[in-house]
Amino acid sequence: MKTHYEGSVRTQAAHGRHYYQFYKGRNDLFRMAIPFLSLGLEKGEACLWVVSRSVGIPEAIHALQRACDLAPFLDRGQLVILPAEKWYLERGRFSERRVLQKIQKFLEDKGRLGFRTFRAVADSGWLVAEDWSPFQSYEEKAHHLIQDLRITAVCCYPIQRCTVTQTRDVLLAHDGVFLNQL
Repeated sequence: MKTHYEGSVRTQAAHGRHYYQFYKGRNDLFRMAIPFLSLGLEKGEACLWVVSRSVGIPEAIHALQRACDLAPFLDRGQLVILPAEKWYLERGRFSERRVLQKIQKFLEDKGRLGFRTFRAVADSGWLVAEDWSPFQSYEEKAHHLIQDLRITAVCCYPIQRCTVTQTRDVLLAHDGVFLNQL
């Protein structure tokens, strides 16, 4: 695999771990997400990348395509890239119930295709203040789900938009930071 981001990601990310990552911009997010997802694809894991509008689906696909040929992974259903706003929002508001159902469906669908381990990168760049509290409730439920299953997940937060209290919430809701520096 060819990547311009090598050397910056934990190669031994453990299954059942729920990491967080703060980022300053698209390139910071890509520096973590591209090798993390590329490694998962290489290892035969089903991968989900939930990308916010601020990062951009076309830009995310282009960056990942530079690291690996996406066609075979997309063709066999191993890789799914979705807009965060579509994944998380229902009629413009965050729906915990709906997202947890989507996670279960993703796991079931990929399990039927033969995948037994899973990786996810989820960008919270879409998150607005009024959805923060319900989203943290979801993070707690997702944390337990991730621990119980063969999932490795990284939740990404734009650091410039997080208050001190929100930053503390992120730290408490996850197993640890994925990268140690921005």
